Amino acid sequence: MIAGPLVLLVLPLLMAGVIYLLLRWTSISALLAVGTTLALGIAVLTLPLDQPVHIWGGRQIAMGEVVTIFGRELVLEQSDRIAMAFLFLTSAGIFFLAWRIEQQPLILPMGLGLLSLLNGALLIRPLVYAALLIEIAAALSVFALQAEGGVLTRGGLRYLSFTTLALPGLLVTHWLLERYALTPNDTDLLRVAATLLALSFALLLGVVPFHTWVPAVTSDSVPLAGTFVLTICNGAVWFLLLDFLKTYPWLRSHPRFESLVYMAGIAMVIVGGLLAPSQRRVGPLMGYAALIDSGSALIALGLNSGAGLTLAVLSLMVRPFGLILMAAGLSGLRARNGGDDAFEALRGLGWQAPWSTAALIFGGLSVAGLPVSAGFAWRWALCRALASSSPGAALWILLASAGVMAGVWRALWALLARQKDRSVPSSPEGWLTAVVIVVAIVACVGIGLFPQIVAPLADRLAAAYTFVGR
Repeated sequence: MIAGPLVLLVLPLLMAGVIYLLLRWTSISALLAVGTTLALGIAVLTLPLDQPVHIWGGRQIAMGEVVTIFGRELVLEQSDRIAMAFLFLTSAGIFFLAWRIEQQPLILPMGLGLLSLLNGALLIRPLVYAALLIEIAAALSVFALQAEGGVLTRGGLRYLSFTTLALPGLLVTHWLLERYALTPNDTDLLRVAATLLALSFALLLGVVPFHTWVPAVTSDSVPLAGTFVLTICNGAVWFLLLDFLKTYPWLRSHPRFESLVYMAGIAMVIVGGLLAPSQRRVGPLMGYAALIDSGSALIALGLNSGAGLTLAVLSLMVRPFGLILMAAGLSGLRARNGGDDAFEALRGLGWQAPWSTAALIFGGLSVAGLPVSAGFAWRWALCRALASSSPGAALWILLASAGVMAGVWRALWALLARQKDRSVPSSPEGWLTAVVIVVAIVACVGIGLFPQIVAPLADRLAAAYTFVGR
């Protein structure tokens, strides 16, 4: 009998090695990466946990079997199933676009390797050991963020630095909780542990003033690799945070929990909303848009209710639709403009790269939360939930969305400006690239028109975390 958790850890690593050897054949390697992540995503979501399932050759696979490695348990729980399915299926979308858009196929094997580490972070018990796997994943992501033959990226180094700074706090918290188990009357240990956990997750999530790695990752890194960090890696950190809140209920019951989470989200929304419209490059604009989206999700979590948790989870599920499209557009525009994504340097390029321009604009619409986009449903529901209790927060979210759209409008204005002296690019967008981008745009608009496609999954995942009332 094959243990399901081992499959989720070992198979992505094995396929990463195979795909690395096949990188010169881009279509084959991309097909293998997409097929592997799709198969694992569907399997982890549909296979039962309570009974083994027969597979090829008469073998059986038991998804719910507990695996022990070096004294640490790997446990696949109900909440982990949907979370890991999200990681796999989102990765499949990134790999699909990377097939035609990205000029750096290294994201395929590196992405599969990162998935193995992030899955291990969600499966391992005790939870504190997940921090070590998150740190290793951050170190590995630096290779994917860096363009082949280019200088070491500032964004990758910042991301690795902030992740490393978060590691000691999580490790010390584990030691404090072990001491508290021996001396339950010493409540000061809980207070210090809560402070360290809050600081560690603030570093990992890019909470202001530790947010500088977010725009840096999108500014000078490989665009789709940066999106992988902001959706897959950041999503795993979010799920790890929810696991901590579920495992240690005293964290949620802390008297300052709601106010701290709420103020952290407000700070991210305000900073992102003020800086997004002032950007002169597409890359940093994308980073501040992601910062606003994360801040809005923290505000939803700060509601400390079942509805707020569902909205926070839904935000994680729809965020990739906008960011992946923006990254695809940014990658296509950079490839045809010598790597420069400044608004002034992009003048007139929209007429020669229409599909990359369309991807950038539709992605910007979604991240900003405008109607007929994937990001609209949850952002509008959050504003409605805040309208009666915290109208100021709802207003800040709306103003921040307007700030992102102001930046997107400036980019569109530059892209559609007529430039008589711009030469025709040597490698125009082909029909296959157009088909890939159109599929991604249709998926983004489809989720915006029919949010009930993903809303039940978000509600099921939120229901698996029992630390708030439904």
